Amino acid sequence: MKTKKVKSPWTLVGFPVYIIGFSLLLAEGALEWVETVSKIMIALGIILLIIAGIDLKKRKKSAQA
Repeated sequence: MKTKKVKSPWTLVGFPVYIIGFSLLLAEGALEWVETVSKIMIALGIILLIIAGIDLKKRKKSAQA
């Protein structure tokens, strides 16, 4: 019996934000404000991925019921 794959839209947002923020942080010679923005993007990406994990647990429970 195949189970339905559960996806979270938060992951589609959180992962690219995290990756772009991290790549900006690694850019050498970046201005100070760019580094600050990249750190904020990394933090926002991590928060969105945590929300995605919580949302995924809820969706799996509702899909099983």
